[in-house]
Amino acid sequence: MDNNTRKMLGLTDENITFPENWLEDAKIKGVTAQLISGSLTYKPTNCEKCGRKNQGEIVKNGTKTTRTQMALFRNTLTYLELKRSRFLCRHCGKTFIAQTPTVARHDHLAKELKYQILLELAQVSSRKSIAQQYFVSDISVLRIQEELAKTYHKSYQTLLQVLCVNEFKSMKSCEGAMSFICVDGTNNHLFEVLEDRRLDKLVQYFMRFPRKARLGVRYLVIDMNASYQQLIKMIFPNAQIVIDCFHIVQQITRSLNQLRIKKMNAFNTSNPEDKKKYRRLKRYWKLILKDSDSLDNRQPAYHPIFKRYLYAQDIIDELLSYDSQLKLAYEAVQLLHYYRKKKDIDGFFSTIQTLDKALPKWFRKKLYFLKKYKQGIQNAFELRYSNGVTEGLNNKIKLIKRVSYGYRNFYHLRDLIYNIQGLIFAPTEA
Repeated sequence: MDNNTRKMLGLTDENITFPENWLEDAKIKGVTAQLISGSLTYKPTNCEKCGRKNQGEIVKNGTKTTRTQMALFRNTLTYLELKRSRFLCRHCGKTFIAQTPTVARHDHLAKELKYQILLELAQVSSRKSIAQQYFVSDISVLRIQEELAKTYHKSYQTLLQVLCVNEFKSMKSCEGAMSFICVDGTNNHLFEVLEDRRLDKLVQYFMRFPRKARLGVRYLVIDMNASYQQLIKMIFPNAQIVIDCFHIVQQITRSLNQLRIKKMNAFNTSNPEDKKKYRRLKRYWKLILKDSDSLDNRQPAYHPIFKRYLYAQDIIDELLSYDSQLKLAYEAVQLLHYYRKKKDIDGFFSTIQTLDKALPKWFRKKLYFLKKYKQGIQNAFELRYSNGVTEGLNNKIKLIKRVSYGYRNFYHLRDLIYNIQGLIFAPTEA
């Protein structure tokens, strides 16, 4: 085998020699594979068992044939079959065999093949598909992932100034109903994934950090989960709450949508006129929830349910004419959207405080709920921090679980999340 072929196959160890006919086809694992034959021998400098320097006490003691699975060559299963020299140390009486940097000790997978599997583990794909692609077992892929995870060591000395926290549904085997995810709000990098989001577990985790680090946390970006407020009082006394804008909008629009459904269901569907109103409120629910500034009123479109050409605003005016409470609620919600975009905190809460008493009590109560988080909403209007990245990570976690057909072990899922997010293994830096 010439030098260029050695480089192409990754067999640059000078201690390996190859015969003239070094390549043959063989049936392995039910497929036709390429089998590369060679010999590995050298003069050891010391005994691997007792460490004594070789001063003639280490002699050759036969050979041992090993078979190593190499990286795929032209998408074909490839093996390296080496006839390795066995050495005997006359000082300690023990034997050992020749080693090569191509493959780790006691391993049957070449380092280059394991590196390719690591690259695949950095993508959203199932272990079984990776195993099938590289002709290895699912357990082998899992073992490589576990070996990689052991190289990651979490530092408990420093914390971030901005923590974006959220929860996600992981698996039934977890103690709590939901798991916890935390992201650096400054650079949007994943910080930590925990099995349980319950307050006692979060306190137990964050108390590992020194008090000085915990005092350095300035903002905690959260949804409207009351337990996170207690977390601030107990762990991060200098931090302020920032309510994620998505959850502010969600609370407003969900209240309006619930009112729309109640009004829609109140119509008597046996009455032809009421049936029309029911169908229209059901068909154009998105228009009612939409911000009026984003309505497309450039040209009318024909709507079969109305049997005429209408602008988007005309449809909304028609729907709101069906019920006075729905109209009042729509106007209040649009006003809240206006003040939110203008970042006018006084106008926002003044609108909530002065809600028309004709609106249903439960509807007003849902909007009064926002007053409980006034400071957090004010911080959300003034600062650029949000939970957008954590929501995106939650979607990615759902994709990982769906592609992998679920996980039974939380720590295997967590290790894969760490790997995909670049906390453990960065392929571009390898």
